[in-house]
Amino acid sequence: MDIQFDERTLYVKYDEGIDNTIFWADVIHIAGYKVYAYPGEAAFLAFKTLEGETLEVSDEMSGWLELLGGLDKIFKLPPGWEEQLADSEPDGEDVVFFVK
Repeated sequence: MDIQFDERTLYVKYDEGIDNTIFWADVIHIAGYKVYAYPGEAAFLAFKTLEGETLEVSDEMSGWLELLGGLDKIFKLPPGWEEQLADSEPDGEDVVFFVK
């Protein structure tokens, strides 16, 4: 699974084709959370759109670090948002980073 994005769109690609696409302009909510996963924990970002669609990506997907590095260029995110996600407790409350 791959995460790809540009200045307008987020793509999540499974195997040969792009299976999920959302436009950044449609995103109204971004939250992060962690879960317990063998052998440790997995971090997720969930993007909710105007249409009620949710697209989730995780740190186990290629392109995760690039997304983290580029997301604050697309959205006005709070300072230290990456550290808030890293410091969150698995199976704890979602951390909201953006609301439109």
